[in-house]
Amino acid sequence: MKNIQSIFVILLCLFSISVFAQKKEPKVNKLALFKEKDVAFTPDGLAYKFRVRNPKGTTAALNNVVQLHFILKNNKDSVLRNTVAEKNPVTTSIQKPRFPGSFEEGLQMMSKGDSATFWVLADSLFKKGIGAEMPPFIEKGSYLRFDVKMLDVSTMEEYVKKQEEMAKKAKESEDKQLAEYIKSNNIPAKLDTATGLYYQVIKEGTGYLQPKKGNKVNVHYTGRLLNGEVFDSSIERNQPFDFVLGQGYVIEGWDKGIPLMKKGEKGILYIPSYLGYGSKGVGSIPPNSILLFEVELVDFK
Repeated sequence: MKNIQSIFVILLCLFSISVFAQKKEPKVNKLALFKEKDVAFTPDGLAYKFRVRNPKGTTAALNNVVQLHFILKNNKDSVLRNTVAEKNPVTTSIQKPRFPGSFEEGLQMMSKGDSATFWVLADSLFKKGIGAEMPPFIEKGSYLRFDVKMLDVSTMEEYVKKQEEMAKKAKESEDKQLAEYIKSNNIPAKLDTATGLYYQVIKEGTGYLQPKKGNKVNVHYTGRLLNGEVFDSSIERNQPFDFVLGQGYVIEGWDKGIPLMKKGEKGILYIPSYLGYGSKGVGSIPPNSILLFEVELVDFK
């Protein structure tokens, strides 16, 4: 599932390093390091303290999909990452712990609605979990603090079903929004029922041949949001764009929309986000954005 990240991939984004596993770390019990009362330890040496517990919750298990917020701090209380402030909760599948006392072990202690703090030995995390030298802002022998809020716990099957249901509802809503936009603005665009995008011819092309999968196409374009804001333009760069159709080099809306055109034709593609950049967005394009592309098919072969 492309929307699921492992916690080590998440940490890679933070530290820009790679992953491998090594031998078992000796247990450490240094309560003074944590500056808190009632810190407990698992048999493998993970230090933890629950803040909120859901007595009726189902505890997360290996391969479950969890959604969580976390605040990561070093031993000087400097915040290294805060997904709450980012307004971007993490979705990850729980993997087998890569070393004793790892963060994954802590996740398997939590239920939906729980809040807890885990202290992970930095040396183990870097050497055995991430596989790199520690950066200068992490002290050797210190602990990294994870303050975690568990937002949701589900099996992989439940997660997949939920994502499919959400995608279906989002598609229906966006199709309706785009259809209303086309109608209310009296746009002479035609719906391509096979894909869900609309295409409006501005200037007819020549001949009857249209590009197909595997053809190399040469286009000029200007991309806009539904509010008219320009986010990209080959015309401004005075440099047409080449790509091969159907190879995934561009958004699906282009792979599906450009074949509707003839050589020399100019038109506008109205592309729903599920054929564009989806729920993630990219750059200046917000999530779930309907896109308008003014396109000229200069040539293809």
